[in-house]
Amino acid sequence: MFCAAIDFFRKSFHHAGVRRYGANTLWLLAEKTVRVAVGFSVGVYVARCLGPAQYGLLNYAISFVALFSVFSSLGLDAILVRELVRTPQRANVLMGSSLLLKLGGFGIMASCVGIVLLFSGTAESRLLIWIILSGYFFQSFQVLDYFFQARVQGKYVAISQMAALLATAAGRVLLALNQAPLWSFALMETTYVLLASLCCWGFYRKGGACLRQWRFDRQVARELLRNCLPLMLAGAASLIYLRLDQVMIKTMVGDSANGQYAVAVRLVELLFVLPIVVGDSFFPSLVGTRTVSETRYLQRSSWLMKGMFYLALCGSIPVAFCGRWLVELLYGSAYHEAAMLFMILSLKMLLVYPGLIYSKWMVVENMQKILLVSAVGGALTNVILNYFWIRLWGAPGAVWATLASNLSIYLLFPLLFRRGRWAVVFFLRALLPWK
Repeated sequence: MFCAAIDFFRKSFHHAGVRRYGANTLWLLAEKTVRVAVGFSVGVYVARCLGPAQYGLLNYAISFVALFSVFSSLGLDAILVRELVRTPQRANVLMGSSLLLKLGGFGIMASCVGIVLLFSGTAESRLLIWIILSGYFFQSFQVLDYFFQARVQGKYVAISQMAALLATAAGRVLLALNQAPLWSFALMETTYVLLASLCCWGFYRKGGACLRQWRFDRQVARELLRNCLPLMLAGAASLIYLRLDQVMIKTMVGDSANGQYAVAVRLVELLFVLPIVVGDSFFPSLVGTRTVSETRYLQRSSWLMKGMFYLALCGSIPVAFCGRWLVELLYGSAYHEAAMLFMILSLKMLLVYPGLIYSKWMVVENMQKILLVSAVGGALTNVILNYFWIRLWGAPGAVWATLASNLSIYLLFPLLFRRGRWAVVFFLRALLPWK
């Protein structure tokens, strides 16, 4: 299988389409790399300056608002990119309708946050939450990102976000040096979103387009909402699936075990930056090819899934050999249990790497309902298995529950649908080295 992987990559690098979308991928990957490097280094410095109590309060406010972000995002990103590729002549209507939908979603989000804050929180935490919440208003203009993604112009998105990230990182350092009040750090979170949106708008204007050309169409908005609603609900289920395990470990085993598990999860999440970027970069290619040639479209989809599986296979080798050393280097010998959890949890790569492309392909095939059922089923599976396996094995039980839940999301619950059974067969065939 490793020989097949080497031969696959050797042939792929000579393909013109791979070079075009590969350049777009490198831009997006560069932005993610800068985000991780700057975010980690500046985050450590700010955390030391603020102290555990203040830093904890700031992160509580960020996490609290993020719990309601599903209303703001609406699961609209993949649907909007898909429609922009399919019908570029409707770009102004699609962009205008999407913007108003996201602003409406922000209104619902703000209302939910306000209702909850009536019964909880201190004056200081409420102030932080409202400041951070305001950033989600500007995030509605992220529809500009999707416009560039649909045109395979990810460099504009990457440049905008890197510029905003570096500017606000410098601002956070200055605030920490001058011992600024905590609300100013929250304001910097909102400033990042505003700057990124303004940079994207500048590139959009430079290309000759104008926001005043956008139009709202009720029928288009209804069509977008109908298509993205299953993805929004699936996103809410995924949020539960990704975060609830740490709550259960803390409650059932204790803070120490949860700390070990949290470190392993954080490191594994870094491994998934690459497939997320590749999926976003190549998604317009799948949509565009679908309308031109069915055979070519299926071949390209299969090629992407196979390529991501081979990347995961090759990436699992350094993780297996260096995982323990990496964890102890970054976090110290006290996290020796996290090293073992990290190496087991990294097995997710073999399924999630091709699975993220698989999910994008299902959106192209208009299988959002299957994605919704799979996400909800996976979340329920995760909760049930965590309840029993954490009691039996502690934090390792949560790791195995996560792996089992991933298998159910990609391979089990789609079997409940006729088209889902065809999708599972296509997915598995794509991973065969001799296919």
